Amino acid sequence: MNLRRSLVMTILAIAAGLPFACLAAIEILKEEPPQGTIPFGKVVYVDDGTCPSGEVKEITGGDMRRSIPRQVRCVKRPE
Repeated sequence: MNLRRSLVMTILAIAAGLPFACLAAIEILKEEPPQGTIPFGKVVYVDDGTCPSGEVKEITGGDMRRSIPRQVRCVKRPE
């Protein structure tokens, strides 16, 4: 019974903190990081003037060891 209660309390505590984790400030870089410096799957935003007004570059890290290139696209500026 105590194990079950402990598990439920842990799940509730994690669920309560999730909205605050999503509110973390989004950093927008001024220049694109060098190849191999963004971890696989991590997303960074770059405002280097190459995208249309109101948009920034969204870069998703690749994996050079598995020959997965980083993905780059212009997206609406995140808030």
